[in-house]
Amino acid sequence: MSESERYKIGKIDLPKDELPSPEEVKESIDSMDDNFEMVRRVEDDPVSGGELEYREKGRTTYLGDTHGELSFCHFIYVADTENSIVVRNEAGEEEERNQPELVRPRVFYFENGMFAFESRQGLIDPWIPNFIGKLVDLDVQGNTHIYPFTQEMMKDFYDSRDEITVFKFSSPEGEDFDPDTPLAEALNELTQTVESQQFSGGNEGKNLKGTALVDEAAEKMFIEKLHGSRDDDLTMNILQSGIYVVAWSETDWSEPVDTGTRAEEIFNRLAPQVRRLA
Repeated sequence: MSESERYKIGKIDLPKDELPSPEEVKESIDSMDDNFEMVRRVEDDPVSGGELEYREKGRTTYLGDTHGELSFCHFIYVADTENSIVVRNEAGEEEERNQPELVRPRVFYFENGMFAFESRQGLIDPWIPNFIGKLVDLDVQGNTHIYPFTQEMMKDFYDSRDEITVFKFSSPEGEDFDPDTPLAEALNELTQTVESQQFSGGNEGKNLKGTALVDEAAEKMFIEKLHGSRDDDLTMNILQSGIYVVAWSETDWSEPVDTGTRAEEIFNRLAPQVRRLA
């Protein structure tokens, strides 16, 4: 059975000697003993007149320490959202305000200060790097960023896949290209009529690569989204805005699947993109 997760990639942009190591991040999370005590934000509660504490923690750690600058600490980040917060009465008892809707993305923190995290509904991007900083008493606000993917990376993804089943493009940003072939002229006319265009192989996932118009578009247009695979491997997705969808299969793994096995498998799929952005 195949699994897939959507990831964003970013970096804590501080001098190397100020960055926490993956070992430090793991040790700090493990020392929490699964307690939900770290407070992300406090605000006044108009219902009770008291305060609401939005909490966060890490769990399910694993240290992948054999990858050089991309050695990593894997963990699951758990945080309150607007829909999971509870109201505490005067007796200190907790009363459920909404059905619990905690957000639980998977996170990789790398030796070089890069990080990758699972993009989830309700998750705000700065929560992850800020949490990593707080684990080691480091203020990282204003020193982090999330990467979009360059056109070079999008083109390399296209070139390195045997099959492309979804291809979305628009006109090159801020520039005109010379319609030096009939196909290029057709693309030029198309992008003057519609803002962007998506080709799809349909439910059968037919291969678009090798189609003259698609190959021409990959060469000259601004690539926004691709779904592609190598050989008979699972399909991976990349969006220029900064989303990378990794897929893997656990069919041949022994049960129960341990955290390290899954973390290393996902890492192997994320690592090429992280290295390109480092």
